[in-house]
This record gives sequence, structure tokens and C-alpha cells, in this order.
Amino acid sequence: MDNEFQWRKQMRTLNQDVEPARDLWPDIAARIAQPVAAPWRRPWQRPAFALAASLVLAAGAVFTASRFLHPSGPAPTLTAVRPQGASDGAVSLTALDWAKPADPGLAAAAQDLDKASAELQAALEARPDAVFLVGMLNRTNAQRMRLMRQSAISG
Repeated sequence: MDNEFQWRKQMRTLNQDVEPARDLWPDIAARIAQPVAAPWRRPWQRPAFALAASLVLAAGAVFTASRFLHPSGPAPTLTAVRPQGASDGAVSLTALDWAKPADPGLAAAAQDLDKASAELQAALEARPDAVFLVGMLNRTNAQRMRLMRQSAISG
């Protein structure tokens, strides 16, 4: 118990003002009065850095442009696969015919999404200025990709 009273007494003394051992202001004033020398720089540094940054930017732009103009690897191709039970005359293929879910419920949903995507593409060909059709097509394709992810998860 005695220690607790001593600790409390010491804590009360911490709340009092304490005078420093020596006055710090003369040293601070002397430092403020001294002129500060500017860091020595070579006059050619700034233009050299600007030139180096421009070269890096130009190289990045050329690299990006070359990747768009000359994609690496062969272009993807679609091969015509005849659905089972289809006659020789009518074969309608979509870009996602290779990705058919194994689950019959998901396969029916994928077929509906493919049909909707084909209808949206036909409508977009008829009205290329209809921006809302592009948004709907993007949402349909995103839904198709979510369906494929769900199919992969479910096995």
C-alpha cells in the first residue's frame, strides 16, 4: 500500500513545470541567423533527368503499341463442331460453344445467355450507335462468365 501512495505522489510532481538546466534559445537563435547554403547542383542535372524520363515514357509507349499491333502467339481460331443430332444444313455456332456446363440446369442457362447474346449482337449490327446495347451485351457476357465459374466450382 505504501508504494501506491509514493507512486501517486511522484505522478503529482510530474504535472509541475520544470526549468531546463540551461537556456536553449541562444543556440537556436544562432542557428536561425546562419545562412543556409543551397545544395550544390550541376546545371545539367534537371534537363538530363527530363530527357531520361521522356525516353522511358517513349519506350513504354512504343512497347505498348507494338503489343497491340503485333500480339504474341497465334490468333485464336474457332473450329466448327457439329452438335449431336444436327442435320447437315443448319449449324448455328456461337463463340462460347466450347464452354458447355456439364450440369443440365447450367447448360440450359448458358444456352439462354448465348441466345440473348446473339440477339444483342444482331441488334447492335442493326443499330451500331445504340450504346445501351453494348452495355447489355457486356452484362450478358459477364453473366455467362459467372455461370462458367459456377460450373467449374460445382464440378
